[in-house]
Amino acid sequence: MGIAMTLIGQSTVIINIDDKVFMTDPWWGSFELLRAVPLPLDPESIAPLHYMLVSHNHVDHWCTRAIKLAKVRDCQVIGSTAAVKRAQKKDVKKTYALTPGDSVDCNGIKVSAVPAFHPFAKDAIGFIIQKGTTTIYFSGDTQYNELLYKALTPYSVTIAMLQVACSTYPLIGKDGMDMEAASRFAEEVKPQIVIPIHYQVKGKYLTDAQLQNWNVCAQKIILPHGREFHLQI
Repeated sequence: MGIAMTLIGQSTVIINIDDKVFMTDPWWGSFELLRAVPLPLDPESIAPLHYMLVSHNHVDHWCTRAIKLAKVRDCQVIGSTAAVKRAQKKDVKKTYALTPGDSVDCNGIKVSAVPAFHPFAKDAIGFIIQKGTTTIYFSGDTQYNELLYKALTPYSVTIAMLQVACSTYPLIGKDGMDMEAASRFAEEVKPQIVIPIHYQVKGKYLTDAQLQNWNVCAQKIILPHGREFHLQI
């Protein structure tokens, strides 16, 4: 099975699985002042594009231009309840709202929703993408806790795409995973490969040196910004 990934920025990644093309948490063209690293390419130039996976309806994960692109390209939008409602209001025809435990077949690739724990997005989800014996976990934005670990125990995770930077708030604490929490995730869930995501906005930016020095007990792959990376599974 061929898998190729291209990091567009933040949590926006192109995942090509045997020529079925997914875009995760699409964000460009709005609130660009938040971005710490310029876009390496125009996301609207990517073709083909079949599916958009949207973990939650926040500005750095789901943008109006992506919704318009989904409509023009007739993409299937698969995501949290609020994210899908927003797409439906813009007349996107192919939508699937998932809650944890739900799944949808994407032309032979199974996409399932697992819980995500975000204090500011109660309907947030993560994704499990499965084909054959390969399982990809996409965290979206989530705190790591025992409930997430339990939700992932039925899966043998091949590749974990993990949030590694987050914000900290009074009373609430961290709103997602930082590198320390992502390392704990890897120790407990035991993916074969870990890919960091969600580290390219201001206030949550990690340098290449920080990522290289990140200690995690799995094979670590740092996706090159804007260049396709082929994974050997």
